[in-house]
Amino acid sequence: MDFIDCNLSYGPDTMKGELPGCPDIGGLVSQLDRAGIAGGLVYYAMNEPIQGNSVIANDIAGSPRLHGVWSLLPSSTGEVAPPCKLPAAMKQNNIAALAFNPKANRFLPKPSVIGDYLEVAQEHAIPVLLNTGRGLELEEADSIMRDFPKLTAILTFNNCWPSDRLLRPFIEAYPNLSLDMAYIQTAAWLPDIVGKYTAKRVLFGSGFPECYLGAHMMVIRHALISDTDKGLIAGGNFIRLMEGARYD
Repeated sequence: MDFIDCNLSYGPDTMKGELPGCPDIGGLVSQLDRAGIAGGLVYYAMNEPIQGNSVIANDIAGSPRLHGVWSLLPSSTGEVAPPCKLPAAMKQNNIAALAFNPKANRFLPKPSVIGDYLEVAQEHAIPVLLNTGRGLELEEADSIMRDFPKLTAILTFNNCWPSDRLLRPFIEAYPNLSLDMAYIQTAAWLPDIVGKYTAKRVLFGSGFPECYLGAHMMVIRHALISDTDKGLIAGGNFIRLMEGARYD
């Protein structure tokens, strides 16, 4: 069973004003090797998209195991590749997903502001990370999904408990949305979610370096679900999302 992490980062986090436990890409790879994780989605923690997007592209160049995340800004400012050219630029730079931090970068996460990028992502099935720990409110994530219901999205709710009543409606309302399990700690949550919504709706995510790499690896290994479902959550669902995206 290969573990592929949908929630990895490295570098300085300017919102928290501190260096996390993984300041560079070499340190991240070393920690993945130690934990036995095959690879994953990784973003540069500095909340400055222009520099961060360049750094992540350079740092993972040629890596078969790490897939980058680029941060979006409003296309009207001309700071990020325009929507029509974004998929090709992502393919060229081994970037597999998109994210945005409207709080840190001072813009509104609304269709009139970043809808052009979200339309492209929806059309190309490019994963978009909706992370409440990176400047996005849960209500804003719901508004985005209402406006773009076919968006291939990964929701990270950066609040460990209680979360069940907040997250289950997302699973029911938006079939293309997956849950990152990084901060979910509700007892017996995983078998219950798998039994009701299938294992295809959950992705292994650690939240490293803020959280431990091995915590949810243990949860998956010991969950009362089938080995097939464990494999899907550990990495199979991630591979399916990556293979479903079109970057041309």
